[in-house]
Amino acid sequence: MLSRLKRDFEPFSLSGVLIISLIFGLANALVRLTAGVNLALDDTKQNVFTQKLAWGYLPDNPPLYEWTLTVVQQVTGPNLFSFLIVKYALMTVTALFLFLAGRRLFRSEKWAALTVFSTILLYQLGYNYHQAFTHSLMVIGAVAFSLWAFVRLVQQPALTNYAIFGASVGLGVLSKYNFTGFLAVMVLTGLLDREIRRVLFDWRMLIAAGLAAFIAAPHFVWLHQNQDLFVTYVSNKLGQTNGGYAGRVGEGIGNSLVAVVSFYLPFVLIAALSFRGAFMPARMAQLPEDPLMRLLARSSAVAFALILAGVILFGVSNVTERYVIPFFLPGFFWMMWLIKGASTPARVDRWVVVLGSAALILLLVRFIGVFYPGNPVCDDCQRWRPYAEIWKEIRLAGLDEQAIYLGYEEDTSGNLRRLLPNAAVRSINLRFYNPLDESDIGKPCYFVWSEELLGQPVQAQFRHITDQSETIHVLAQWWHPLKRSGWRETNWGISPIPATDRLYKNLCTP
Repeated sequence: MLSRLKRDFEPFSLSGVLIISLIFGLANALVRLTAGVNLALDDTKQNVFTQKLAWGYLPDNPPLYEWTLTVVQQVTGPNLFSFLIVKYALMTVTALFLFLAGRRLFRSEKWAALTVFSTILLYQLGYNYHQAFTHSLMVIGAVAFSLWAFVRLVQQPALTNYAIFGASVGLGVLSKYNFTGFLAVMVLTGLLDREIRRVLFDWRMLIAAGLAAFIAAPHFVWLHQNQDLFVTYVSNKLGQTNGGYAGRVGEGIGNSLVAVVSFYLPFVLIAALSFRGAFMPARMAQLPEDPLMRLLARSSAVAFALILAGVILFGVSNVTERYVIPFFLPGFFWMMWLIKGASTPARVDRWVVVLGSAALILLLVRFIGVFYPGNPVCDDCQRWRPYAEIWKEIRLAGLDEQAIYLGYEEDTSGNLRRLLPNAAVRSINLRFYNPLDESDIGKPCYFVWSEELLGQPVQAQFRHITDQSETIHVLAQWWHPLKRSGWRETNWGISPIPATDRLYKNLCTP
C-alpha cells in the first residue's frame, strides 16, 4: 500500500498540496514541542480567554480565533496541543484556498501548487507564522478563502457565489480587523476594471453585503458597547499616541516603505535570481489580459496608497509587516504570474529544489530558536520557565484545584489555566475580562505572583495579601538538557485572598 501511495502521489495536485502542508505543519509542531509544553507569547493571553464564549474578548481583535480555539479545547483541554492543532489546521486551510484560487487564475494545478509552496519565501508566512501569530493565523486563512471566493465570483457571477463571497467577508471581518484592508484593496482595484465593475455593481452584491453584516453584527454590537476601550487599544496599537502628528507621519511613511518591501522578501530576491528577466521593468509594466490578474497586478500599488492615506489622514505611525499581510498577499499571485512567464522546465525544477531546501533550513533555524536557551536566541526564554512547580506546590499544599486563581500577568495566568483546567483563572493585566459566573461565588481565591516576572515589586494595593504569613513561596529551578540544573530560578508566591477583603469583591466575584 505504501509503494502504491508513493507511485500515485502527485505533489502538484490538491491532495499533494494538502498532504505536504500537513507534513510541514507536523514538522513545525514537533520542533515547538522540543521546548516542552509551556505556553508563551500571545498564546498565554488567549488561553485565559477560552474559558467561555463571548461576542468579544480583546478590544483590538475580533473573536473568531478565540471561538475556534475554545471549540478545539473542548476535546484537547487548554494546552499547547490545542494551539498547534488550530495553527496548522489553519495553515492547511490557507493552502487549500490559495491552491483553489491559483488553479482558477493560472488554469494550471502545477502553478497553483507552486504558488502555495512559494509562500514559504515570504518571511511572514514561511517563518513568522510559526513563531508568534494568533489572530494573524485566522486572517491569513480568511484572506485566502475570500480571495478564492472573489475570483470564483468574478469568473462565475451566480447568486450562490455572491453568497459565498458575502460569507467569506463576514468571517474575515471576525478574524482580524485588518481584513478590511484586503476588502478595500479588492473593491477599489476592481473599480478600475470595467468587467469587474459589473460584478461589483450587480444587485446581488446587496445579498453578499447583507450576509456579511449578519455574520459580523453581534460582535459589532459588543464593540459599540466597549467603544472607549476599543479606541484606546487601537490608537495605542497603531501608534497614534506617539508624539506629535508630523513625527508620527514621518515614522509611518518610513515604516510603510519598509513593510511593503520586506513583505515580499526574500521571495523577490531569490525568484529574481532563479527566473532571470521575470522582474524586468518592461515586463512588470505590461498588464495581463485577464481582468483578475490585472486586478492583482495593480493591487499592491493600491494597497500601498491606502496605507499611506491611513498614515497621513489618521497619523498612524506603527505599520508593521504583520499588519499589512491582508493588503499585500493578493499581489503575490501577480508575482507568480511574472515568474511563470519567465519559466522553463529546468528553471522550475531548480525552483522546487530551492523551495525544499528553504523548508529544511527554516525548520533548522526554528529548532535553534525554540530549543537553545539564552542569548542571542532568547533572553526571557519563557518556554523553559518551570510553571509546573506551581501546580506541584498547589497539590502538595492541598489547595482546591477548582478554586479561583489570579495571575498578576497573562504569562502566569495562561499557564495556570493549562495546569489547572478545572479552575477559574483571571489575569490582573486583563482585568476587563472576567470569566467568573454564579457557580464561582464563594470559591477560595488565590493570587499567584512573581516579582521577577514583573521586573518590579508587587503593587502596593496587593502588599497586604502577598506579605501575609499564609503565602506559599515556590522557588522553582529551571531545567534544560544543555544547561546545569538550576541554571536559573523563579520565585513565585501563592497568596490566599480572604473573602472579607476588598480585593475578593473586585477580582474574585462575577
